[in-house]
This record gives sequence, structure tokens and C-alpha cells, in this order.
Amino acid sequence: MRPGNRLARDRSLRFSDLAVALFLLVVGCVRVPEPVVREEVHRVEVWVDAFSPAGGDGTPARPLKTVPEPVPMGAVVHLRSGLYAGPFVLGDGARLEGLGEVVLTGEAGQTVVTAANATLDGLSVQGGAIGLEAGPGVVVTRAHFSGQRQRAVVVHGSLTMSEARLEASVEGIDGVSVDRGASLELTSTKFTGGFRRAVLSEGGTLTLRSVSGEGPKTLVHALDATSRLENLRSVLGSGPALFFAGGRLHLVGAELIGHEYSVQLSRGVDATLSNLQARDALEGCLSAIASKLSLSASSFTGCGPLGALTLQDSRVQVKDVEITSSRELGIFAKRGTLGLLDVRISKISADREGWLGDALHVRDGVVVTSLGSLTLSDLGGSGLFASAFAEVHLGAVSVERARASALFVERGATVSIRALLVRGGGGPAVVVPDRASVELESLSVSGGNEMPVYAECQAGAQVVLGRLESTVQQLPSLCVLNPAGARIRP
Repeated sequence: MRPGNRLARDRSLRFSDLAVALFLLVVGCVRVPEPVVREEVHRVEVWVDAFSPAGGDGTPARPLKTVPEPVPMGAVVHLRSGLYAGPFVLGDGARLEGLGEVVLTGEAGQTVVTAANATLDGLSVQGGAIGLEAGPGVVVTRAHFSGQRQRAVVVHGSLTMSEARLEASVEGIDGVSVDRGASLELTSTKFTGGFRRAVLSEGGTLTLRSVSGEGPKTLVHALDATSRLENLRSVLGSGPALFFAGGRLHLVGAELIGHEYSVQLSRGVDATLSNLQARDALEGCLSAIASKLSLSASSFTGCGPLGALTLQDSRVQVKDVEITSSRELGIFAKRGTLGLLDVRISKISADREGWLGDALHVRDGVVVTSLGSLTLSDLGGSGLFASAFAEVHLGAVSVERARASALFVERGATVSIRALLVRGGGGPAVVVPDRASVELESLSVSGGNEMPVYAECQAGAQVVLGRLESTVQQLPSLCVLNPAGARIRP
């Protein structure tokens, strides 16, 4: 081999050795990822039996005699039938689960269970000042609360409770109290006994489904709360079944029987109610003061002397509503606005002196409008009574068997009706006793009434009457005119 070729070969070998060294250096610096091993989380399970001997280890074969204190984080504690003395503090994913008849008890002045991010299932909580104080993330199922001295449950954070029974062993306490900013979701739950307020909230959020009360004075009392209620039932209460002041309310489905009031709304609450059935209220069925209300597909029966609907300073829309067998008043409206669509009012009795008994009684500047039909029948007073500068504009109105009159308008009120049908009843069909204005495009009167229209012209009454069909004669009157301004003649 020639010297020149040998030198070239040595250079080539040195270059190859350097490349191999660099490759090994790079490979050595780059670590191969290790396989990912998922860490398994095992929840601690503990068995407790109040009737077991002391010295158990918490296994099913050798259960503990008492609930461990504190309850281990994330533990599931299985409680066999028995009586367990509190107080108990639960958190960090802990769960108490009752197997059989399990009763947690507390002494006077204690909170029996304090919980946050925890679950209680199948337990009875007896005694104590408070049965449960719930922080955030508390879930309760199949629970029974009784014997508390102050409140059964207090919600500071969020509570979801279902299939529960709450019993007021002590008269006048509250059932579930929800703090401002806290939330309650209640499903398939029943309150019994003399609770002052079954559910109480000020500034909280309420979601109630299939909740019932038998005995509480008030089922729900909410101030400035956001409430969504479905399928409620309350009977035998001496206060308002539902009371809301401020906030927002959405109610779908409720049966309210025998309370002082069925529903009371005030202080600017924005309420939407549908499928409401109110019966046998001692004072009145629904009262709205300074509120906004949309009411539909509902019925009111046997309401007290303050009427089925008592509305003051409110904006109200009423659609597809039936009112029957009530005392003294059907709908009473004072100031504000009232819209009516497909409303039926019947069997309104007068008071003992023979006054009132009006289906629709409006006064003090309220504005009433109707786009659909308005059917009024069997009335101790008038079909429509308008007074004190009320303004009423109606479409088709049918009034049957109104003892006083179909339409009574006085004291500066203004009434216009497209078509008024009057059947039976006593007195004149339309009465205008003083300075007031009535405009009827069509008036049909048949049977029982003394005359179609009676108006005191000298007192300032004014009636414009378009088409008249009547079985009784209309007497000439200086202030009963046709649309052209001519006097109506017999």
C-alpha cells in the first residue's frame, strides 16, 4: 500500500469513530420515557354496628362500635341498624350510608351533622338544635329529620336532597333554611307537622320538585330568591302556602288547599305561574302587590272574601284561568295593569249585606284589557264593576245571571267593550250612575233585566251604544247615544 492511500484510510477510520462516539453521546443524554402507571384510588370502607363488641377493626366481620372521629377522607362508612350519638363532622368526600334503621342523635344545643362535600344516605337524624348544617357539595338521600329545636336543616353552601321526610316535632320551627348565596335542590320530599316555614330562603336559589307539606303554616317563604318550583302540594296550613317578596319565581304545577292565602307576591317579584290549583283559602287565593305576574292554565275555587285574585300596583297577565265558588270577589284590581285572555268566572257570592259579589272589580286607575273571551256567570253582584278612574277595554264579554247588573261603571271610569252579551239577571244590564263613560259596539240583552242601559245623565254619565238587540225596551235618554251622536230610540 502506498503511503498516500494509508493516510486516507486512517482519516476515514478516525471520522467513523467520531461519528459513532457522537451518536452514543446523544443516545445517552435522551431518556426513554418510562411506561405510565395509573395510580388506583381506593376508597376506604368502614363498617359500624352499634350492637357489636368493642375492639373491632371496621371490617364487615369485625365492625366498629362507633363512627370514627374524624371520618377518614373519602371514606364510605356503612352503618348497621342502631342509635349513634353525635355530633358528626363529614367532609372531603366522606359518605355515611345507613343499612337498616339507622338513627343519628344529638343533644340540645348541638348540630347533629355538619357536612361539606359529603353524602348521607338512608339515615334518620333526631334531636339537636339543628339536624344538618350543609356547606358546599352536600348530597342527602332517603333521610328523615325530626325532633330538632331550632331548624331541621341549614344550608350555607349547596344541598341536593331527595326522598326525604322532615317532621316538626317542635311547633313553630323552620324546616330547611337557605342562606343568601346558597342553593337548595329538593326532590320528592315531604314536610309534616307544625313548621312555621317548611322552606325559608333570603337571597338563595331554590329548585323544588314534587315537594309537599301537610301541616306547615307556609310551604315556601322566599325573599329576594331565585326559585323554580314544580309539582308542589300543601294542605292544612294557617299562613300563606307560598310567599315571595322580590326575586324571581317560576312555578309549574301546584295544589294548595285550605291555607289563609294560597299565594302571596310582593315587593317587585317577577313571577310566572302555570297549572296552579288553589282551593278553600280562608282570606284570598292569590295576592300580588307591586309585582309582575304571568298566570296561565290555573283554577281557583272557594276563595275567601278578598277574592280569587287580589292585584294592586302590579303588572299582571292572566290567560286560560277559571274562578268559581268564591266569596264576594272574583278578581279585584287596584292601580297597575291587567291583561285578560280566556277567563271564566262563576258563582261569586255577595256578602251578608248583599254588597260586592262582583266577578271583576277594578278601581283607582287600573288599566284592564282583554283580547280573548271573558265569561262571567251566577254572580251576587255585577259582572264588571269599574270605579275611580279605572280604564277597561274588553273584547267579547258574556254575563249570565248577574243579580245587580252585567256592567256597573262610576266615578270617572272608562269602559269600552266590543261585544257584550247579557242573559238573565236583575236590574238594568248596564248601569252608569254618575260621571263615567261607556262605549259598547254591540249589546245583546235577553231575559230578566229591567232595561238594557240606565244612565244618570244629569250626573255626567255618557254611553255610546252601537248595535242593540234586546228583549226589553230601551227608554230614551239624553246621554245614551249611537256612534253618530244620535239618541237611542225604542
